[in-house]
Amino acid sequence: MAGAGLVVVVTGASRGIGYSIGRELAVRMPGASLYLTTREAQNIQALEATLRRDIGVSSGNVKFRMMDLKDKRSIAKFVDVVKRKHNRLDILPPSSVHQACETLPLYSKEVEEIIKTNYLGLRAVTESFIPCLAQNSRIINISSHLAQLAMFNQSDVASAKLADSFSNPNLSIAMLDSLVKSYLASIKSGNWSSAGWPDCAYSVSKVAVNSYTRILQAQLTNSHPKLFVSVNAVCPGTHHSKMRQAREDTISTQDSADMIAYLATMRLEGVGDCSVPQTAVPRGEVLWHDLSCTRSSAMDSDKGVQSAH
Repeated sequence: MAGAGLVVVVTGASRGIGYSIGRELAVRMPGASLYLTTREAQNIQALEATLRRDIGVSSGNVKFRMMDLKDKRSIAKFVDVVKRKHNRLDILPPSSVHQACETLPLYSKEVEEIIKTNYLGLRAVTESFIPCLAQNSRIINISSHLAQLAMFNQSDVASAKLADSFSNPNLSIAMLDSLVKSYLASIKSGNWSSAGWPDCAYSVSKVAVNSYTRILQAQLTNSHPKLFVSVNAVCPGTHHSKMRQAREDTISTQDSADMIAYLATMRLEGVGDCSVPQTAVPRGEVLWHDLSCTRSSAMDSDKGVQSAH
């Protein structure tokens, strides 16, 4: 059975892109053990019933579990359950996102929530699972079209310096954490603008995710070279009511989930597309929703969507 013995964890899977990714992977991998997480334990039975209605018997390999990315104890408890039962993880698409581009003024508590969910929580979950990553495992982070370094004002010295810091090829996780902490401090003091930071907290959190993706790939390649772990970030390309994005620049949630599932299962024997050469599998990249690399600094509204996934 496709995916037999494999273990998959999808965070933020109670709605939106997270739920769709979990649903798509369940259909593609009926033999795998899938864990879909939600912050709200009281909704688990309803979510399981919804999934059964959506995909029928394919939902039999799926378990919804409670986990809050802003609560370290909640993360530790969930990770421990998966480790004790399986002691492996093959696919991790952490998809919990706090989505919104805040308008001024930026309130410290709101910004902290965004950073905790989109960056710190993602890091905590990912790093908790690193000791049990399986051969050829995949980590797929959710990026955004709003996470381009072009949001930093190159004509402003402080802003240009921040952009250079995030793109520094020698950037370490400690240095990245320091950047994020300085951002939070500038929000608390109210001087984020003069310090060179953009007005969109969501964008800052996702720029951090992009940098973390690159750093983590380099670390795992060096520390676990025989595992061939792939770490990438993907701009899902879906429309969100709280974001300013033209409909023609977006794809449906299902198409986005299909694309992410395709990437997650690429070259997985008996599950994914094995016609792709091993050397062509993305590693340490930030990808658009057509799986092309985000080499340019601004969104290319003319990008097409590959539909053969």
